[in-house]
Amino acid sequence: MKLKSIYLCAVLGVLLIGLMTTHLTTASFSATERHTLTTSNVASSQEVYVPAGEFLMGCSTDTAGDLGCDNDARPIHAVYLDAFYIDKTEVTNAQYAECVNAGRCLPPLSFSSSSRPSYYDNPTYANYPVLHVDWQRANAYCQWLGKRLPTEAEWEKAARGTDRRPFAWGYAPLTCDKTNSNTFYYNWQGEYRESPCVGDTAPVGSYPDYPSPYGALDMTGNVREWVSDFYIRFFYVQSVYYNPTVVNQGDKGEHLVRGGSWKDIGPHSTTWIRLDEADIYETHLIGFRCARTAGHGTPTPTPTLTPTPTPTPYATRSIGTAGGAVWLTYPQHLTLLTVPQGSLDSKHVFTLTYNRVLNTQNLQANNHSFSIETRRQDNPSVEMPQSYLDQPVRLFLGYHELAGIIPNTINLYRLSASGWTTENITKVTQAADYLVADIQWLGVYGLFGETNRIYLPIVLRE
Repeated sequence: MKLKSIYLCAVLGVLLIGLMTTHLTTASFSATERHTLTTSNVASSQEVYVPAGEFLMGCSTDTAGDLGCDNDARPIHAVYLDAFYIDKTEVTNAQYAECVNAGRCLPPLSFSSSSRPSYYDNPTYANYPVLHVDWQRANAYCQWLGKRLPTEAEWEKAARGTDRRPFAWGYAPLTCDKTNSNTFYYNWQGEYRESPCVGDTAPVGSYPDYPSPYGALDMTGNVREWVSDFYIRFFYVQSVYYNPTVVNQGDKGEHLVRGGSWKDIGPHSTTWIRLDEADIYETHLIGFRCARTAGHGTPTPTPTLTPTPTPTPYATRSIGTAGGAVWLTYPQHLTLLTVPQGSLDSKHVFTLTYNRVLNTQNLQANNHSFSIETRRQDNPSVEMPQSYLDQPVRLFLGYHELAGIIPNTINLYRLSASGWTTENITKVTQAADYLVADIQWLGVYGLFGETNRIYLPIVLRE
């Protein structure tokens, strides 16, 4: 293995030295170089006021009924919150683009939605909720406004008020006239079927007649929403009474999303449902809204970023008609993107950003994932396709760790609207510790493989 590693380093070193002789010019990170959507007179988010006081958080099996009550949402318990403000609607594409254009936020991980290849960069969807933003991006946006992400307790109180309602509007069942969500039925053969109300996101505030008790809209449906807390499965057992929040690493260093999306049925859209990143990291279903503390009293703890030794690694390079490359090194990994001569008709800025990707249902991640973004440099006002390139580019991926993956099963996957896929990836060559592939689609990529690990269910009795 040591000889292989030395050989790999030598081969990739030669590649890098050769590529650096192309005298590529490093591009600085500025707002105009990261996003081309033009915004003007974008309305700031309206807020609703949630007064200080006690409410019942969580659920109980005897009151949840057919909607269910997961172990991590029990027991139902009293919580006291100081007064706060929360955005009336979710953050929109246009609002988030203002932060990107100001150079304070990174663009979304993808510019598409589930059914729309051009979404974030399309003015038609300016008033739709922004998607493909991880927790760090959402938190950065709120801080840019002088706000923060709401705590888990704040989000739940804003959604349900002081009673035990399962949905923002009350106890009436979830139907398509109340929210952009998903419904289900059984056909004449007794087969389970789902029928989404819209099948993708809807404009924010599309259901003004079904607000939460404090006037917040879309707290049920449309998109799931980030909160500031880290996830602790049985946190409710030990939750404090005043302003509870989890600002340490939690169980697995993962944050929470709350509420349901356009794809979720009633039991997955309740005001008490808790979802951690390992279970729901489908960024085409996640958005967010911001909050801020109001008045005086016991201060709500300020959420902090996930502790990391360095900022999220990324590399940016300007590449023109002569071709070139951009590369990103990380412990145990190398990602090298090469653009052949003649592939581009003008200068483009390519950006590689390392992401944290979690395991899928059947595949094990080897902790090597990244997003590829690009846009024209010479004329940022000119729209360009954000989902794919006109000509393929080549990826060289070096890795030393398999993270429990069975040798010879590792492969390159792309995150699509329906999940991880190998479609539109042409593998050129592969060895024990590197892989070469041609790609044409932008977005999030990751290395996955099969594993021998077995996860046994554990049944806990109350």
